[in-house]
Amino acid sequence: AEKHILLGYRDRDLFLQEDLGKYGQVHIATEDGSVGVQGNVMDIIRVNALQADMIMACGPMPMLRAIKQYAEERGIDAYISLEERMACGVGACLGCVCRTSGIDHHSHVNNARICTDGPVFEAKEVEI
Repeated sequence: AEKHILLGYRDRDLFLQEDLGKYGQVHIATEDGSVGVQGNVMDIIRVNALQADMIMACGPMPMLRAIKQYAEERGIDAYISLEERMACGVGACLGCVCRTSGIDHHSHVNNARICTDGPVFEAKEVEI
């Protein structure tokens, strides 16, 4: 399957595009329009009419929310990598929890510990 790698930057100060280009076709968006599509990764999808069977994403929370919504609306499997400050890193302190559709076996509520249960989650299983 063809892989498309969408990268969003603030400006022309790009990084990782050459390394990631080894794994698929790179598309770039910059907020200021200096390179590629002006806007963000969602604009890359729209401008290039890209289709996907699966999406894997990491980045800022507003982008992850947009990817989650986009994937849910289209029935696309999506996996997102969440970032959170982690105090203990072993799941004991519950400082890095996110809301989920499933019950956590440790805390017995609808959450997951990003440090031990993630950091990658199926987008449809987390509330962000």
